[in-house]
Amino acid sequence: MKGSRSSKTMKFLNFLLLLQYVPRVLPIFRLCHERKKATKKPCTWVKSFFNFFLYILASHVIGALWYFFAIQRETVCWQYACRSEKGCEPKTFSCDDPSPRNIIVLNDLCPIKPSHATFFDFGIFKDAIQSGVLQSTDFAEKFLYCFWWGLLNLSSFGQNLETSTYTWENLFAVFISIIGLLLFLYLIGNLQQTYMQLSTTTSEKLRRKMKMKGLEVELWLSENGLPKTM
Repeated sequence: MKGSRSSKTMKFLNFLLLLQYVPRVLPIFRLCHERKKATKKPCTWVKSFFNFFLYILASHVIGALWYFFAIQRETVCWQYACRSEKGCEPKTFSCDDPSPRNIIVLNDLCPIKPSHATFFDFGIFKDAIQSGVLQSTDFAEKFLYCFWWGLLNLSSFGQNLETSTYTWENLFAVFISIIGLLLFLYLIGNLQQTYMQLSTTTSEKLRRKMKMKGLEVELWLSENGLPKTM
């Protein structure tokens, strides 16, 4: 990520970051499908745990992407602010520029904890910057905060997200809403299917039990020489 093409390289890495989850998710669905075909009566708690795991995994992925994109949006704000400052060039933020610089304008135009967006609208990534989670070195703090953010917005289908006019940010918000809705419908459908299977299994066991009791009664009547009408 060196030189003036670093922003294009970061966008390409964004695509790879999303793409690498595809070969991770597909084996999970294939394993579930094969297990369903191999086992006629799947264990209920296993299916419930698997459905819950998918929701937790999606929340973790959404939170990780939100953290990753928040860092990039802050970098973009630095580049915009750098254009209005003498002695500041795009390569200032590259790894191959060892010269030390003190760019004070970044504190005014891209503050770490902005009270309101004036020069640059961070949109849905404002919480990540205001909370200070980007500057934190505590991994547990980073992980739990981003996971909570992903779980919160995935559960609410992204209704509370206040986006800016940035195109990719709005696409990311749409992605959160669609994934949340699909997971909700998937979980509801699996819960209904599990309930129907349990209901059918229970009624079948009761029917067999009543049938066995009827055979026992008929056998007892015949052994004691009593009519079956009794």
